[in-house]
Amino acid sequence: MTRIYFASLLLLICFCKSYGQTYTPVPITGYAIDAVAESGTSSAAVTTIGLDLQLKVLYSATFAATNNIAAGLPDNGTIVNGQRTYQLKNYDSLNAIFLSANAAAAGTTTTGTYTLLTPAAYSKISLLAWSTERSSTFNVTLHFVNAPDVNAGTFTVADWFGGNNPMINAIGRILRTTSAPYTVEGLSSNDPRMYAVDIPVPCNVQSQLLSSVTFDYIIGGGGDSRAVIAAISAVPFAPIAATATTVPATCGYANGSITVSVSGGTAPLTLAWNTNPVQFTNTATNLAAGAYTVSILDGNGCITNFDTTLSQNSPVQIAAKARPAAICAGASTTIYAVPTGGQIIKYTWEPGAIPDSSTLITPASSTQYTVTAEDAFGCIIKDSVKITVNSQPGAPAATAPAVCPDSTATLLVTNPVDSLTYNWYPLISGGENLGSGKSYTTPGITTPTSYFVEAVNGSCVSGRTQVTVTPFEKVDTPHIKAGNTSGSTITFTWDPVPGATGYLVSVNGAAYTTPSSGTTGTTHVVNAQMIDSVTLTVVALGPLACENNKNSITVKLKADPIYVPNAFTPNGDGLNDIFKAEGNTIAAIDMMVFNQWGELIFHSMTLGSGWDGTYNGKKQPTGVYMYTIRVIQNDQTIITKKGSINLLR
Repeated sequence: MTRIYFASLLLLICFCKSYGQTYTPVPITGYAIDAVAESGTSSAAVTTIGLDLQLKVLYSATFAATNNIAAGLPDNGTIVNGQRTYQLKNYDSLNAIFLSANAAAAGTTTTGTYTLLTPAAYSKISLLAWSTERSSTFNVTLHFVNAPDVNAGTFTVADWFGGNNPMINAIGRILRTTSAPYTVEGLSSNDPRMYAVDIPVPCNVQSQLLSSVTFDYIIGGGGDSRAVIAAISAVPFAPIAATATTVPATCGYANGSITVSVSGGTAPLTLAWNTNPVQFTNTATNLAAGAYTVSILDGNGCITNFDTTLSQNSPVQIAAKARPAAICAGASTTIYAVPTGGQIIKYTWEPGAIPDSSTLITPASSTQYTVTAEDAFGCIIKDSVKITVNSQPGAPAATAPAVCPDSTATLLVTNPVDSLTYNWYPLISGGENLGSGKSYTTPGITTPTSYFVEAVNGSCVSGRTQVTVTPFEKVDTPHIKAGNTSGSTITFTWDPVPGATGYLVSVNGAAYTTPSSGTTGTTHVVNAQMIDSVTLTVVALGPLACENNKNSITVKLKADPIYVPNAFTPNGDGLNDIFKAEGNTIAAIDMMVFNQWGELIFHSMTLGSGWDGTYNGKKQPTGVYMYTIRVIQNDQTIITKKGSINLLR
């Protein structure tokens, strides 16, 4: 197979040599002579030496126009022929190397060197050169930045008249002299000519940076031959990179494939696999498992070998499993392998080198277990299962607030751990999972109620912690008592309520107010005149509103048939302008009012009459006056009332 493989590559090399490549100019220095007249009328003034025995030189198109002659080199110095481009040095400076045997010709040397302005890697080099006085042969040495010098070989360039395959021709030559007129030679025979001298770069140094090129003159076609080297053009080196994609072979079969993706390199690229028979495509097929080499031949005839390995798969599949895959610290589990598609003849579990398809293990920490299985063909199949070992969490601590009756309560885990899950239940064991989280909000609580919380770490569950919610209790009900119920006022009292922070009272359903004895007082006085009953409600205040408690008492009053006010305001507004006794059982009345000196200032025995606050037609001043009222009721009983009346203006 090796003989067939390399014979195929030789055929490919022969094919690749015919493939065109693009040469681009290489900037260089090291020019020794000026061989081109570019301006003026004196070719001697703008060149440094004649190129042959007749002292002929080349000239530019501008020089031709100035001196009214034909032909000439392009003014820009760019020579293009197919995929080759050469760049001549400026004509107004030194622009060529001039060589002869033993430097016998005037202006020549035996050796010349062009130095690259920027070292670079090239796969091919081409010189733009010609010879005068017949052909010239010279040796070429390549110098590299970080590699040994390479003797590239000996090369012959044709005379500038009559040679084959020129890069440019019919450019004309003239005598190197001081003045016109000039006679152009060679145009009728398409001369003079410049030629490409291709210098191959050995494959093993194409990736190295070329720094300079040296030319050593060896021999000419005649005794006066001389060589002119004017420019270098080259093909940049493009390294080859390859990546492989494989389809593994089935164990015991040649049904795998390898596909390489190639980039870089000098086209055309041709592939040859070391298979039998040799395969020349990017994809090699019908392969058994093993090592393979694809040789990539580039357009320069250089071969890059790329090695890859094709693996094999067993037709048997295996799955590593665990029952269960997560355990608590100190617990055991079973790991086992399940094959499908064929027979497994050997099992090994790692860690532990356990030689069985299943086994009971008790890992101390989370561990990845891998089973390696061997089928009947000797193929190896692997799979893994991870056993997660969780630490056993402790029973969590939790708190519950005291709440008002019928209110919800939020239960909280104390110092929860983020990696744990907390579940809430109504029972110490079993029961419905009421919710998960670091807190739980209960329904409304009316009586002391217990809940239970557990911590979960994977498959590990702690014991449950009891949390009891106790609603607040109301303060005791105030016990209310009523005093004398036959007077114009009635005094209510109640016993101090333990834990009460104060009291509020309401009379006959009116708004709650502070008791007449103060916020924390336990008595309240009610004006009972002209009413039949009084209902007093007392609220004992707890620390929270839901702890308040209240009680009410209703008292029936003993009727006082005669009502005498204690103040009046005789200001003409129609309200309380007259001081008089009132009652529904008055049959006769005798009413007297005295000032502060005991002087009688009002007397009346007329039913329904009263004092208007005057004496002898004069308004009496604001003050306290004394009265005596004798009333005969309808049943002939006599009632006498004495007291003071406040006159207010």
